[in-house]
Formats: sequence, structure tokens, C-alpha cells
Amino acid sequence: MNQWDEMSRQHPPHIWYPPLPYPTDSTFLGVKEEAIITQRPYSIPEHGVTERAVATANIWPLMPAIVGTGTSFLLLLMLNHKTWRSKEDTTRSDEECPMTRKASLGSAVVVLNSLLATAGISYYVFSVLTASDGPIITAFLPVSAGISILILYFASAFALQDHLDPGSFSGENIGDDIVSRLNTFVYFSITTFSTAGGDLAPVNNASRILVAIEVLFFVFIFTMGIVFFPKT
Repeated sequence: MNQWDEMSRQHPPHIWYPPLPYPTDSTFLGVKEEAIITQRPYSIPEHGVTERAVATANIWPLMPAIVGTGTSFLLLLMLNHKTWRSKEDTTRSDEECPMTRKASLGSAVVVLNSLLATAGISYYVFSVLTASDGPIITAFLPVSAGISILILYFASAFALQDHLDPGSFSGENIGDDIVSRLNTFVYFSITTFSTAGGDLAPVNNASRILVAIEVLFFVFIFTMGIVFFPKT
């Protein structure tokens, strides 16, 4: 009796199981009598959805950053030609300048939404990285997308904060129109996240808090990279 006849008694006759040891969770497809054509190194649940796929598809934690970015851009477009406060006029009192009191409330809203957006992105990144199945390299695209969304969000938050409270950031060539200012703050958001520094600096408390939140998010991402890098 040859090996094929002996194995066919214990397993389906159309699949030949080699005598060499293989991982118990390996699934063999398209197997012929001579060789194995394809092998899946990781097991896939019967319903066909992995834990990391579920974590990646759960985009609700991203919504505060996405909605906040879109809202900030819309507000910047609406308020572009409605600046009440003039940098050259320092004689106005709080009662004479409606934007003075509104700036404090607007800055508080921007800071609170930044905390919510950062917490949502951090939770999304953590849930994707801690998924137990599949190689960690499959988390690269969703994690990169989450980081990119938050960088754009902080760029819009910086621009909105500087519009609500002019002079929140000190530096040269910030820009006079909305396009150049957005371009400047996208650059500033990238350099802040990478802790590379730049030619802009926060001046008041609200802008400093925003910069600190983005730097803390970089610390979180850096820590996650150290923890999960050995899994690659």
C-alpha cells in the first residue's frame, strides 16, 4: 500500500497532505499529487472577515477629525472677508469689537474639538494595531490615513484659530489670502507633527495648547511604533 492510499482513508481523496510538518492553521488550495500550489500562512475565520478588517472599517472614531476639518475650511471661507479686528487699531475696547469676546469662545471650541479629534484618531490607530490576526504590515495604510487626516485637521485648526484671534502665531510670510495661509499652516502642521521645528511659533494660550496636542499625538504614534515594530 503506497502513501496515497493510506492517506486517502483518513482525509478526503482529492487533497494530499504531505508528511512534512506544517502550521496547524495553514489552508492548502489547488493541491495536486506532486506538489502544493498555494498556501495561506494565516488562518481566516469562516465568515471571511478578520479582526483587523473590522477595526479598519470602523471609521467612526475618525469622524470628529474629518467633520472638524471640513467645518474649519467652510468657516474660513465664510469669514475670509469679515474680519472685525484690525491689527493696526489698538484703541477699541471689548465692547466696541464684537470679535474680541467671540474669539475666546471660538478658541475654546477649537481646542475642545482638537482634543476629541486627537482622541478619536488615537483610538482608531490603537485598535488597528492591536488586532490579533494577520501581519502588522497590513495596518500601514489605515494608520497612515489616520495620521494624514489629523495633520490636515490641525492645519485647518491653526488657520481658524489665527483667523479668530489674529496674531496667534508669530512668523514671517504667513500669507495674506486664504490659500497662502492654508498652505503655510499645512506646512506648520507637518513640521509640528514631525517635531522638526519651523519659522512659526504659537503666541497665545489657545495656539500653544493646539501645538502641544499635536506634539503629544506624535509621542503616541512614536510609542506605538516602538511597541509594534518587532511584530513586523
